[in-house]
Amino acid sequence: MKIAIAGTGYVSLTNAMLLAQHHEVVAIDIVPGKVATFNAKRSPIEDAEIVDFLLQKPLNFKATLDKREAFIGTDNVITATPTDYELPTNCFNTISIESVFNGVLTIRSSAVLVIKSTVPVGYAPKLNQPSIIFSPKLLREGRARYDKLHPSRIVVEEQSERATMLAALLQESAVK
Repeated sequence: MKIAIAGTGYVSLTNAMLLAQHHEVVAIDIVPGKVATFNAKRSPIEDAEIVDFLLQKPLNFKATLDKREAFIGTDNVITATPTDYELPTNCFNTISIESVFNGVLTIRSSAVLVIKSTVPVGYAPKLNQPSIIFSPKLLREGRARYDKLHPSRIVVEEQSERATMLAALLQESAVK
């Protein structure tokens, strides 16, 4: 199965590495330096466990700047892009998520779109796009890989066949 990961922060990198143990994973970002760093099997974030994982595990993983390369043939697109809270508007900035989804829908309209970014309650249904599922990240910065390998819970916002499949994908990467 091909899975695209949009964003290259600690949430994206952790999900990409763990899923790449069993599936083809393509990460997409807009920062050339981050893409080059990932493709060199180096981590741009400080997390000793992620660094160790990148060096020790055989992974089916690459990063790209090209939307078509990331989204053609993908079954799932996990989006973990920045959604900083803006004090002047008292809202999360979700433009990056919407940009990713618009790009995916023009290239691979059948893909399941998974939100792992921090968003306001009720955000996914407001997008009025039936292919979107919300699954919170539930990770601590600096301990992201450990938290993904040993999740206390896996949360997917809906009860459906595709949600069950997503939960199984996340579970197969866990140690326990």
